[in-house]
Amino acid sequence: MEIRQAVQGDIELLRQLGISTYKHYFGALWQSPAELEAFLHSDFSREVLTHGLSDPQQQWWVASEQGELLGFAKVHDQQPLPESERSGAMLCKLYLQPGAKSRGLGSRLFKHLEQQARGRQQGLLWLTVLQSNTAAIAFYQRQGMVIHSESAYVTPTQSTPLWTMKKELA
Repeated sequence: MEIRQAVQGDIELLRQLGISTYKHYFGALWQSPAELEAFLHSDFSREVLTHGLSDPQQQWWVASEQGELLGFAKVHDQQPLPESERSGAMLCKLYLQPGAKSRGLGSRLFKHLEQQARGRQQGLLWLTVLQSNTAAIAFYQRQGMVIHSESAYVTPTQSTPLWTMKKELA
């Protein structure tokens, strides 16, 4: 697997892969199709991706194998850890195409993100994950992350319980 930092020329690929993988894994959890579309626009519009790829505090990584894009990740540095005085690298996204799961690619991508965050002097790596996503929670625990706190993603029509997980990098 090859992992490289995304560039502006990857925007359409990131947009398409982000929307399709998000809908595949999480689309059914949304009660309101309009809220889902608004969320996807807020995360994967060309404008948002253009800004993210030019922001020095954000790192976007793409993973491919033999020229096929298998997944991507987004890390945002210096983000305040909820219920803490600390900040660190927030793993905002780690998405793999459905056919790329269970092949060790996620672990390799996670290790790469962790090494990169260490190199940028981030004292910890943290993320939020759906409490109902037990497979993802188990994956992150295998990577050395622990549950730190509880929160929720709230929209006008629903509230979704989340865990905040963290891993010390220092």
